[in-house]
Amino acid sequence: MRRTMLTLLGAVFAFGILTASYATAELPATASVDVQQDVTAR
Repeated sequence: MRRTMLTLLGAVFAFGILTASYATAELPATASVDVQQDVTAR
């Protein structure tokens, strides 16, 4: 029973880490595109 709960908790934790890293990775990508457009506009 304890192993099952730890496995489920680890899976939820890993999913949360992946979701958080994906969410934070979206912001610099759009910011770098904006900077690149500003540089090419000049």
